[in-house]
Amino acid sequence: MLKKTITQTQEKFDNYGKLNGDNDILHYDDAYARERGFRGTLGHGLMYTGYVADLAAKKYGADWHYRGELTVKFVAPVCPGDELEVLLADDGKAECRSQFGTTLVGSATLKD
Repeated sequence: MLKKTITQTQEKFDNYGKLNGDNDILHYDDAYARERGFRGTLGHGLMYTGYVADLAAKKYGADWHYRGELTVKFVAPVCPGDELEVLLADDGKAECRSQFGTTLVGSATLKD
């Protein structure tokens, strides 16, 4: 199993938003996000997909770039201050979880 833990920060959310052009206010305005029932601003889902893809590239090497298949489902938000653990099991099962529970499930495998 491969895993890494990444502390989530508003700075990471801001920088990722600049990179991909996602300007949704839920990622940047804490008061707005809290008014809507969240613990704070929300991380970008594609950030977490990228974290899983990074572990898959480490697991599968160059084959990942030619035959990789990634499937994810976002099941809970990630907010600043969360300690996000990204896991990739030997069978390709992927999961992200924070101290508040599972945030993403899916798989990262190679196509035949």
